[in-house]
Amino acid sequence: MKKIFIAILAVSSMLFTQCTKPTEGFTISINPDVFDNVVAVKFYDAATPGVAPSGIRLTISGDQAQSIYEISGHKIFNVVDGVISLGLLPAAAPAEGQPALFVINAEADGYLPVRVPVTILAGQATKLVTISMVNLNNPPPGVTVVQQNTTLTGNAVPATETIATPTTKSPVATTVSLPANTRFNDAAGNAISGSTLKTTIAHFNTLEAASLNAFPGSGFHSDDITDETGNRVSGNFRTAGFCNIDMALDGKAVKTFSQPVNVKIDVRNDQVNPRTGAAFAAGDVIPVWSYQIETGKWAFEKNGTIVSNGGKLEVDFTTTHLTYYNLAFLDNVCLEARATIVTGLPSAESFLVDIFPEGETAIPAIAGAIMQVENNGVAAFENVPQGNVTMKVYRNTANNSQTDWKVREATPLAVYTGALCGNQPTITLNMPSLTSILFDIEGRCPSNSANPYVRPSVDVWYRIKNIGEYQLLGHVNQGKFQTTNINFQSTYDFKVIWGGSRVYLRTKYVDSTSYTRTITVPENEQQHFCN
Repeated sequence: MKKIFIAILAVSSMLFTQCTKPTEGFTISINPDVFDNVVAVKFYDAATPGVAPSGIRLTISGDQAQSIYEISGHKIFNVVDGVISLGLLPAAAPAEGQPALFVINAEADGYLPVRVPVTILAGQATKLVTISMVNLNNPPPGVTVVQQNTTLTGNAVPATETIATPTTKSPVATTVSLPANTRFNDAAGNAISGSTLKTTIAHFNTLEAASLNAFPGSGFHSDDITDETGNRVSGNFRTAGFCNIDMALDGKAVKTFSQPVNVKIDVRNDQVNPRTGAAFAAGDVIPVWSYQIETGKWAFEKNGTIVSNGGKLEVDFTTTHLTYYNLAFLDNVCLEARATIVTGLPSAESFLVDIFPEGETAIPAIAGAIMQVENNGVAAFENVPQGNVTMKVYRNTANNSQTDWKVREATPLAVYTGALCGNQPTITLNMPSLTSILFDIEGRCPSNSANPYVRPSVDVWYRIKNIGEYQLLGHVNQGKFQTTNINFQSTYDFKVIWGGSRVYLRTKYVDSTSYTRTITVPENEQQHFCN
C-alpha cells in the first residue's frame, strides 16, 4: 500500500491555514485513494458527550474484519480523543443486498464494555457510528448504578440478599434478590469458591436519550436474535426498560447460579405501550430478552406480565444466569431501504436523519444517522422498521447533536410519513438560503514530474468555538469538500485525527466562501515521499 507524505494538507484545507511551514512539528503519511467506504467512529462518555473515555482498547472482528484498516492504511486501531476513522478495502465493498459487516469491540477501565456491529450498505461512502460508553462511577441521566458487596458463608449467600439501583435520580429501578444458600458458577459451569461477592447493577431509564444511547449492540437493531420458537431472526427492539447485571466472587466472574434468583425491572407508567397505543398498565404482557456481550446474541427468555406494586409498574421474573435483560417488543425490519433526496444544492451535502416507527414519537428506531447525498441522489438506510415510519431530516450543523436526538433545530428540512421498506420515495428538502463554503487543497511534489501532486482524504470534526462536543463535519475526498453546514462569518474549532497518533486543532473565523491551497512538500521530505 503506497504511502504518500502529506504536509498536513487535509488540516490546512479545513483550517484555512496560510502558514509558510504547515508541516512544522506535524507530519502524516496517507494513501488518498485506498478506501471508497469510510466509517467515522466516535466514542463518548454517556454522561459528558464532550469527553471521551480514556484508554479505550479496541479490536475489530466479524466478516470483513481483515478488510478494515485505520484510514492511514495501518492495522493499528488506536482511538485518539475518542475518535478513529476506519476504511474498507475496495475488494470487500458492499453491493446492493450484500452489505459489508464487521464488529467494533471496545473496553475502557471503569466503563461497561461495548460490542457494536457495523453494517455498510452499497452507496454509503461515508458512515458515522457514535458509541456511548457508561462510566459506572459517573452514569448519565437516566442510568442508575448500584455496587454492593455481600459476605458469603461457605461459598454461599447466608440469607436472602436484595440489591437494588437507587431511585433518587430515576423513578424506575432494577432489583435482584438472591435466595439464601445461592452458590455461584463460572462460564464453564464450575463452582466458584470465595468469601466476597461484588454485585454491579445498571438500570437504564427508557425516556432519557443518554440512557437509550447506551442500549447494547448497534442501537435497537440486531440480526442475531433467537425468538421464542428457537429461530434466528432480525428486528428492532422497542424497549420498555433494560438493565445490566454483573457479579464477581473474589474477582472471578460469575455467570450462573445454583438456583433461580429473582429480577424485578420497573416500567414507567407514562410510557406508551406500542402494541396498545395506551400507557403501560398492569396486566400488559411484554417479552423478556437477554443479551450476551461476548457474542452479541439476543435470546428470548420468557413473557413477563406487568404488575402494580404500590402504584409502581414492574415485571418480575427468575433467572439462573447473568447478562443484560431487556423488556421489549420486537418489530420486523428490512435490511436496506432507500430514498431519493432533492437538496437543490450544487454539491453533495451531509444531513442528519431520525426515523420513528409508526405511532412512536418518543424513541426513534434510527437516530442521528448521517446521509451524504448529492441533489437527486439516493440515500441508503439499514434496518428500517417495516410499515409506515416518520422520517425527519435536519441540517448536520453544530446545533443538531449527533448523539442526542432531542437536541434538534425547531423545524426539520423535511418530514416524510409512509413506507421506506419496499419503496423509494422522493423527499424534497426545504432548504433555507445558505452560503456554500468550498475547500480545495493539494500538495505539490516539485521533484517528481510523474506524480507532481497529491491530494488527501480525511475526516474533519468541528464545533462552535469552545461550545459543546466535536461532531463530524464530513469526509474530505481527494482534497475537495463543499458544505453549507458551517456558517459564513462564524468561528469554529476544527479537529483532524490521523494514524492513531496525530491530532491537529485549529480555531478559525470563516471569512471566505472559497479556500484553495497548494502546499509544497518540504524539500527534505520530497525524495522519500514524493517518489
